[in-house]
Amino acid sequence: MAGGTGGAGSEPLPGHTDRELFLSIVEELPDAVFTKDLQGRYTFINSVGARFLGRPAEEIIGRKDSELMSPEEAQNTLEFDRQTLLAGHTLHAEIREHLAGVQRDWLSTKGVLRRQDGQVVGLFGIVRDLSNYRRGEAAQRQSEALFRAAASSSFDAFFILQREQEQLRLLRLNAHAESLLGREAREVEGHVLSEFPHAAFIAPFLLCEQVWRTGRPHDEEVEQVVPGQGRRWFRRQLNAVGDCMAVTVRDITEQRENEQRLRLNERMASIGMLAAGVAHEINNPLSFVSSNLGFIGTELRRLELPQEDLGELLEALTEAREGTERMRLIVESLRALSRGDAVLTHPLDLHEVLENSVHLAWGRLRSRGRLVRDYGELPQVLGNSVQLAQVFTNLLINAAQALPKTGGEIRLVTRMQGTSQVAVEIQDNGCGIPVENLERIFEPFFTTKPVGEGTGLGLSISHDIIRALGGVMSVDSLEGQGSTFRVFLPVAEVAGQQESEEEPEALEAELRHSVA
Repeated sequence: MAGGTGGAGSEPLPGHTDRELFLSIVEELPDAVFTKDLQGRYTFINSVGARFLGRPAEEIIGRKDSELMSPEEAQNTLEFDRQTLLAGHTLHAEIREHLAGVQRDWLSTKGVLRRQDGQVVGLFGIVRDLSNYRRGEAAQRQSEALFRAAASSSFDAFFILQREQEQLRLLRLNAHAESLLGREAREVEGHVLSEFPHAAFIAPFLLCEQVWRTGRPHDEEVEQVVPGQGRRWFRRQLNAVGDCMAVTVRDITEQRENEQRLRLNERMASIGMLAAGVAHEINNPLSFVSSNLGFIGTELRRLELPQEDLGELLEALTEAREGTERMRLIVESLRALSRGDAVLTHPLDLHEVLENSVHLAWGRLRSRGRLVRDYGELPQVLGNSVQLAQVFTNLLINAAQALPKTGGEIRLVTRMQGTSQVAVEIQDNGCGIPVENLERIFEPFFTTKPVGEGTGLGLSISHDIIRALGGVMSVDSLEGQGSTFRVFLPVAEVAGQQESEEEPEALEAELRHSVA
């Protein structure tokens, strides 16, 4: 390079000498290129190098670094030159120094120049300014830090995805996004989204293609089952930025549940008003019917009728009076519903309540399958007989409706759960409940029955009754294999408790009306 010679056997381009070719190349380079003799005098420097030194090239040629730089800078340069000459081969180093009043970061490469006989005659240098690159790195780090700080303070999950053929690669995500993926950002950034199938709803590829194609942002609400969190609702927004996609996902489950709760309260308020109206309208004619049935009974006993005929008439009359009593209790319950009366609890025999429930549901049970009882020894529980009968009768009827046409079986199991709770299980070998419906089974007005066959309130009301009594209600089910509903109730403290003041006949009638 010092003598301007090319490599062995090389031929210069037509019309160009080796030196002209060398000069034309180094002038186009973005790096500083120079040569020095063994005394440290510059023998060549290109325009980039001259600019770094802050002088014209003609003022640099023939001079040493000590004449062009500060003593400290010149000393550093001289030391690197000395190490290169001693090594006898090319060296590389990253250097930070002030040059021409500007602090710069350099990538410096220096090597020796030899004649054809191998004698060292000088050295060459190639210097690349890394300052802009370093500033870019610092700016990028700062940008990433700002992104993470801003994104982490957001209530939304935020993703930046990059398209790679038919896949989306995760570039950046914040803390809320980590919870959706179930992994920390540093573990997943750089991976493709398809590695996390449970999070595919974040940015379906076809939807992203549509956003890229149209250039219009996408905004919608989606419902999704999230592992460990159940069914959730999200607001998803997608915006295309070049070949990247910015995705924002906000969890609006609480908002949706509040809206549903508000709608439910409005509907329940309407039901309460309707109940109060129905109770008022029925109460007066019911009093007439009950009074007239009493009068008919008295008059029948005065008539001289054959004993057999009189017995049949009185039996029919007794059933009619039982019917009016049930209607009276229904009216009382409707009034209580409209007023929101508190429910009284008392110690009770759970097996007795279960047998009453079986009796009330027997018309549905006997035609659908076999009922098997597996009762354990239980203490009394704290509850309300009427409400518990309503719950168990509803569960028994639902189980009967789920049974297959042949070979159906319902198992009614009771047992202790620890020392403070009693468990009741109603098991069936019926059709089971689809997975997508299991989480909604206790939602008000949710039903899979045809229109006119179910209100969607039975299980919801049952669930609320058990919870109000201090218990828990749960369900396990496998589609095509059957379901098991479990009710857990607190054991009553028998000592010091007052026995229920209700007459057995009245309790029986109340049980019958409430679960009809």
